[in-house]
Amino acid sequence: MLECTGLTKSFSKTLFSDLDISLAPGEILGVLGPSGCGKTTLLRCICGLEGLDSGSIALDGIDITGTEPEDRGIGMIFQKPVLYPHLTVSGNLALASRIGHKEALLEVGLSGFEKRTVENLSGGEGQRLALARALLAEPSVLLLDEPFSALDKDLSERLLGDVRSILKARDCPAILVTHNRSEALMFSDRIMDMPDSS
Repeated sequence: MLECTGLTKSFSKTLFSDLDISLAPGEILGVLGPSGCGKTTLLRCICGLEGLDSGSIALDGIDITGTEPEDRGIGMIFQKPVLYPHLTVSGNLALASRIGHKEALLEVGLSGFEKRTVENLSGGEGQRLALARALLAEPSVLLLDEPFSALDKDLSERLLGDVRSILKARDCPAILVTHNRSEALMFSDRIMDMPDSS
């Protein structure tokens, strides 16, 4: 259970103010809005990569507002997968866990890819690897920052369906930020529109 209360963040302008978000186990929230409205900053605040001006974040009843990002139990997948090209697929997974690679790759449809180099992965395979690594860390919440936007429509829709199924099977709550309403409708249980902050 994720409870975000009164989240406020400004830079040169206010991106969001007094924002409340509540996520039940297994619930997927789609956050929609134009570029520059603060969608990515919201995710970065929830996972601890950015500080809040005010507000609190609680996970399973425990306040994690001041907790370091690596200790929050929150996974994040970025628009471009953050992979290490000098490592194999299994080497990238080892950054999250030394064990369970075979099962993790099976879950995301990459069975037998352990010894592949990252350079030989397609865009969709790279995102599947990023997902496998995030899930290996057993996150309590998964945040997705437009990870499907750079893929072609057919691949994007297939990956959307696969990732949704995995999250539902794990009962893992998630937040997807996107500017694509059809993508949000396909992936999410409910949608929150962020206002344009310009």
